[in-house]
Order: sequence, then C-alpha cells, then structure tokens
Amino acid sequence: MNNEITAYIREQSRGVPPEDIAQRFLKFKNPNRALADAAVRAILKKDARVFCGDDGLWRPTATTTRGGGVDIAEAPWVCVHAVVDTARRSIAHAALWTPLPEPNCLHSAWLIDPATLSEDDREQLCDPRDPPYNGAEAAAAVEQIARELEGKMPVFLSQHQYSTLSLAAMKICAGIDDYYLMNQLLRAVNEPPIAPVTLEKAAETLLGGFRTAESAYKRGELLCRVTAEIIGKMKAAGIENCGQLDAALRDGADFDFTDKDITAKMIAELPLKAGVYGFTDKTGAYIYIGKAVNLRRRVENYFRFNGESPEKLSKLRAAAHGLTIHVCGSELEALIYEHRLIKKHKPPLNSQIQISERKGVYKPLPDSVIILPHAQDGFRVSVWIKKDQKIKLRSFEINFCEEDALQKELRDYFHSGTLPATPDDFPELEIVTRWVKRNRDGDSAAPMIDVELLGGEAADIVSAIKSLTL
Repeated sequence: MNNEITAYIREQSRGVPPEDIAQRFLKFKNPNRALADAAVRAILKKDARVFCGDDGLWRPTATTTRGGGVDIAEAPWVCVHAVVDTARRSIAHAALWTPLPEPNCLHSAWLIDPATLSEDDREQLCDPRDPPYNGAEAAAAVEQIARELEGKMPVFLSQHQYSTLSLAAMKICAGIDDYYLMNQLLRAVNEPPIAPVTLEKAAETLLGGFRTAESAYKRGELLCRVTAEIIGKMKAAGIENCGQLDAALRDGADFDFTDKDITAKMIAELPLKAGVYGFTDKTGAYIYIGKAVNLRRRVENYFRFNGESPEKLSKLRAAAHGLTIHVCGSELEALIYEHRLIKKHKPPLNSQIQISERKGVYKPLPDSVIILPHAQDGFRVSVWIKKDQKIKLRSFEINFCEEDALQKELRDYFHSGTLPATPDDFPELEIVTRWVKRNRDGDSAAPMIDVELLGGEAADIVSAIKSLTL
C-alpha cells in the first residue's frame, strides 16, 4: 500500500490532505481531519519518500541522485553553535542555523541570564538581536532545540559541544543520534583536520584570512558559512548525496578493531532503524547502553575520526569488545527499553542519575493507549498508560487474531482499580509523558486513544485501535 500512496503523492504538485489519502486508500468514509491524520501518519511516518508539511499536506521528499540518499545540497543540515560553561558542563547560549540555500537562523537564545556574566563577556557575547531573557522560556529551550533537531543533520564544531548538548537533551528523554563533527566532514573531503578546533581557525582555514564574530548570535552565523563552504567542497569532491558521504566517512575510518568481536563490516550492516545498543567488555558485561533513532549511524559515530575524543569516548573505545542490538519499531519503544536495560545492568559508563531525580514538572497523561510501529511486519506495539500509576507495552498482530484476549487484558488493566507500582513505573511514565509532549504536534506524533473519553469500555478501545491500525 505504501508504494501506491507515495506514487499518488508524487503526482500531486500542491500536496495531498490526509482525508484524501484515508478515503482513497484506507476506504474511510467521510473521515474527520484528526482521525485521517493519525491513520495516515501511522502508515507513512517511517517512509522517507514522503513527508507531512506544516500545512498538514503530504508531499514527496527531496529528489535523490545516484548512489542513494538525499542530494547533499538538499539535505536538512543544521549548524549548532553552543557557548559552553565547561566548569558546570552546561550550555549558556545555543544557536541553530540552516546553511543552505542562504544562512538562516532557526533559534538563538540565552539559556542562562546574561546579566550574570562578567561585563567583558556580556559586551563580547550579547547581540542586539537577542530576545530579552526569559527564565521560563530558557527552561524549555533545550526541549525546543531537541524538537528542532529531529529529522535534521546537525553539525557541531567539536565533540565537546555535542557531548554537552546531548547531556542536556537526555534530561528531557531526547537524544541527538545523528550528527556530524566539523573535522569528520573535512576528513570526508580529504582536508586536514582543524587544530585547535576553534571557530576562528575553521573560518581562517576554509574562508580565507582571519575572521572573528564576537557575539554568540554572529558566531552561529559564521559556523553556518563555514559549513556551507564544506558542503561545496563535498560537491567538488564528487560526494553528491548523503549515502556517498556516509560511505566516505566509513572508508576513511582508521579505528583498529583488532582483537574485538566488533568489526567495521558488522557496523556497516546494522539496520537503519530505531533500537537499543549495548557495548560489552571481554567478559560480556555491559559497559554502556544507549538508544538510537538510527542504529547504524549512531554506532558509526563512536568509531569515526573526530580529532578530539573526550575521556568517556576514549574509555568506551578501549573497553568495548562486543556489541548487542535490539531493533525497535519507534523511538519511544527504544527509550523505554533503554531505561529498563540500564536499570537492570547498571553499565559504568552510563549516567546513574535516575530519571525521577531530574528537575522539571509535567502534566500527567490520562488513561490512554498509544499505537506505535513494530520492528516486525504484521505487528504493532501499543503503550497502555494508567494515569499516575504505570505503563504497559503490548505487541499485537494487525489481523487481530487474539482480539478476545486483548479485550480481556484491556478490561483487567483499566478497570482493576489501583495497580501495584514498582520503582520503575514512575520513571517510565515520565519517559512516555515527555516523549508525547515533545512529539504531540510533529511528524513523529503517534496515534493516541483517550480511554477516558471512550468510557473505558474494552470493546470500544479495541475498535479505536483497529481504526488506527487497519
């Protein structure tokens, strides 16, 4: 069915509303916008050939060229510049820019009150274009950044900037899986790495002559111009699309896998799907567990050249002997399994801060069921949410051959009064709640059934699940 739907979308130059797709291919009769949108997203959100725009219309993705992948000049590049407080391992200012076709600022904001900076730092880093500092908005800024980076190709100046922003994103149950470092991109086009890794050195090397941009806002713009220059060098070197870029980075990797069960071939053959991965030592004990939206790209990043490996990455590379993966159908499923495995194995290189200890408040979800893709064809994953009590993951076949058993389980789950809680229940509720909040309005939004609105009747819940699955 996907092939027929995507072919139809490609024929419509003005975009296709979800109601049209639901009527034409899913045989819905006069569907409302919300139901049609949820059903179509459930089918197409993993199909890279099409996307849903801000106007709610479905369109084909950018054209591809030989070698596979999106054209390098049409890829969703985003340059990320962070002013980092190294003492506190926190971000003082973050700026996101798109380099092509022209530099454009997506986000630029102070995450701390610039009034707390020294007078010299304020004079140097503040910019007239900075919006007035707002503490409440600053508290939500990392969450906004995480949303803006979803589905993009972030470029960081250094591993240090990536590590700090990734640490901050983890606090809202969001991670940055797919990213590039400046020196990695230079390596792909056979240019010498930048040393030391500074914006001034990058600009001098690639744009010619010494350049400086004092304010944090202008530094983001300069990083954007440097990245655009590198993309031009990729084109000149014959790297026309993202598939060729990934191949160049794999071919240029110089990591020595001698005496390890992990091999470069094994990593190159990992699936381009969401999942959980775990590095083990020679005894088979886990040393690090993580989740990824794209398993291959995430694991590749541990062994790519980057020019300045932080201490944690160096320890992982040295100690990692084996690799295990668990393919998931969605990021949310991966987040839940990641939490469960870290809780069970307590890998030494994982942060041991409990999710329930993280700062921040959120509005709890009502009794509800979320429908997610499954890694295996013919199945779906459902997440059952019992408000303020616990969650349950339940896979089911889309032919509903066990409908009676599903109805009984739903009845027992939502009508059994207070469910006995375990120490993991509230952290898992927080994971799901924050994920739903972060993806409620985006392309990653999953169909969600409000059990309370249906009166909690198991038969009605199953009917709603069917309407979003078949």
